[in-house]
Amino acid sequence: MSDTLAIPATSRSLSPAGNWIAVQGLMLLAIGAAMLWVFQTTDLDRQIAHLFFDEQQGVFPLRRTWLFEDLLHRSLKQASYLLVAGALYLCYLGYRGALDWLPRRNALLAALGMLLIPLGISLLKQLISRHCPWDMVDFGGYAPYLHLLDTPPSTIKAGVCFPAGHASAGFLWVVWGVALRPASRRVARFGLLAGVLMGGLLGAARMAQGAHFLSHTLWSLWFAWALSLALAVALRAELGLGLGAANVVPRLYAQPGCSRR
Repeated sequence: MSDTLAIPATSRSLSPAGNWIAVQGLMLLAIGAAMLWVFQTTDLDRQIAHLFFDEQQGVFPLRRTWLFEDLLHRSLKQASYLLVAGALYLCYLGYRGALDWLPRRNALLAALGMLLIPLGISLLKQLISRHCPWDMVDFGGYAPYLHLLDTPPSTIKAGVCFPAGHASAGFLWVVWGVALRPASRRVARFGLLAGVLMGGLLGAARMAQGAHFLSHTLWSLWFAWALSLALAVALRAELGLGLGAANVVPRLYAQPGCSRR
């Protein structure tokens, strides 16, 4: 007989939720490595920025337009933050136990994610010191173009454009792609897609204005998803998939203490 103790299969493998987190973490590492290699070794950022730059006038023509400056830059960002206020109320209800589809820890996860994603990106902008395209010599500015890992010169004012702060007003919603997993896979994917699309729209608008490079926006999305997963692990959020989206809306209006059939 072998002296080796048999280890139960359940202890040798991750739960479905733990496996999902592990897969997401590996994907983040792979995508981060790929982005770092692409934007560190190619000129893709500048090539895309030149598509929006008028060489003859020496400006980004879309920088001062009503559509891009007033609507997509200011108004849409403000609208997102107003929606955050409403979503925080949902988080409050979930934390009190009033929403079956949003467990307490997931409610805290969503609330913290919506607040910490833009705050974290704002902090990174101060620490990384990268300039906007319109600040660079290539586009009529004063600063040299630098890749992410290049050392910035000490003789010029530090930049505050990386990662993309404006896009974070949209990417903050990706945390719901994690927090809503107890509702259903479809609802969680909808939350994730909504955040990606809104952040992508805000980021693309600022790219067209010369405020950010493509890499700035993509790294903001990467950070938003990474922080969402980290918060889920730290808070031990419930990540098992729920029964379906059909239960979400009716239970949204259920009051605490109401009897259940």
